Amino acid sequence: MKDKSANEVSFRCNPRKEVLLVEVSNDWIKLVQAELRRGRVTLSKVHLEPISDDTNVSAAITKALKSGKFSHAKALACLSRQSVNVRLLELPSTDSAEIADMVDLQIGRQTPYSRDEIYSDYKELGYTRQGTYTRVMLAIVQRSIVREKYYQLESAGIEIERMGVSGEGVLSWFRRHLKGQDADKLHFLVDVDSFYSHLLVVYRDKVIFTKSVLVGANALRENRKESVERLCQEIKSARQSCLAEVHGAGFGPLIISGAGVYVDGFAGELTKLLGMKCEAADCLADVKLGSGTNALGESCNQTVSLTGLVGMALCPDLLEFNLVPDVVRDRKGLMSTAFACNRFAALVMTAMVSCSLFGVLAYAFRADQLARLNQTLAKTRPEVTRVQRMIDVIREANRRQKTKFAVINILPTVHQAVPQDVYIESMDIDRDKSRMSLAGTASTFQDIQKLIKNLENSDLFKGVAEEGSATQDNKGRYKFKVVAHFEEEQ
Repeated sequence: MKDKSANEVSFRCNPRKEVLLVEVSNDWIKLVQAELRRGRVTLSKVHLEPISDDTNVSAAITKALKSGKFSHAKALACLSRQSVNVRLLELPSTDSAEIADMVDLQIGRQTPYSRDEIYSDYKELGYTRQGTYTRVMLAIVQRSIVREKYYQLESAGIEIERMGVSGEGVLSWFRRHLKGQDADKLHFLVDVDSFYSHLLVVYRDKVIFTKSVLVGANALRENRKESVERLCQEIKSARQSCLAEVHGAGFGPLIISGAGVYVDGFAGELTKLLGMKCEAADCLADVKLGSGTNALGESCNQTVSLTGLVGMALCPDLLEFNLVPDVVRDRKGLMSTAFACNRFAALVMTAMVSCSLFGVLAYAFRADQLARLNQTLAKTRPEVTRVQRMIDVIREANRRQKTKFAVINILPTVHQAVPQDVYIESMDIDRDKSRMSLAGTASTFQDIQKLIKNLENSDLFKGVAEEGSATQDNKGRYKFKVVAHFEEEQ
């Protein structure tokens, strides 16, 4: 989560600038090259390609870039609205730093995933409630989705400037389409894509409702009646929710964009079922189409929405969501640092060449100083060795003063721990390794286990265990060896 209070450099377009817009959804690859000239946007090249189960997305994008002769400029990529969890929050503050902290606290409540499994970002939408609250749009997406899409594009040779959300581009286009007219009315937008539709409600140029509905152009063509009814139910539900929040507001016409423009009679059906005016608005009417966009006229490509990408091209300076993986940001930061270090190194080398005489004198001075330090070190080395030996003697004396594990204390404890039918043949006490080993014989395995348990229960030993397996001698007794560690070592 980035801090919005920090100064962030957003993507700004120059009077003449080419920008590559990319969206890879679950079922389509969308590539759009836009030219920005004096406020006029031209879509010079467009490539749309469906994705099947056996499609190699990176290879398909690479092929499309080469065959379509797309620009190698830095790209603006976006995730489909369906793959992103978007929440609208009202936070009781107008301070950007406080809002960042509040959003950070809210993230865990808005998704069932842990913080390590998601990326998130947010944008401030303006003030509400007499300027004391701030409406915030929060975007949450699984890390696996972001990384998959990002590395698909990176493997295709595309350098990503920003990884946003298509819904932000749709919102930018819708605001531009409304042009601030009838601001006191509720304005509904249904942007239809191939697999889903993006439902958006704007009031006074601020988003008050957004939802992804699993009704797309494919469903509208295959199961028209059921899909339209389901979409109408979602719109009615959104309408009731918005009316509860904004009392007494009227309705502007419901705008249908994206692939919904090409669904015959769609606007009329919605008008009849919803009882409100519905009209289609083609996002491509707001841009100029170049010679490389002829594929848009093909019927197979009319089930795809380009509203998000067109909105990004029209208003690239208004984009705020950036879900580029942290590792990529870190890598870019390291590369930037490396370039800066290279430039700095060149300056340093130039300074060293111009000051070579000073360097020689400094080296001679430091060599003389090092020789004097070596002489002083040689004089003090015997004294250092003597002091170190004294320290070793003191440590050994302190160790020997600890009588807890002296033989005189260990023997009674061992004697009490030995069962009646167990004979100890040897005992080895290793103070350096802080352990004792006992070897002997017992009449049964149970006696050996009892010995181990008794030693374990004593105050001196811990980690008592049998070393190896007990073996039976010719007299029927079991030979064993037990190792016990001193408790201070555990």
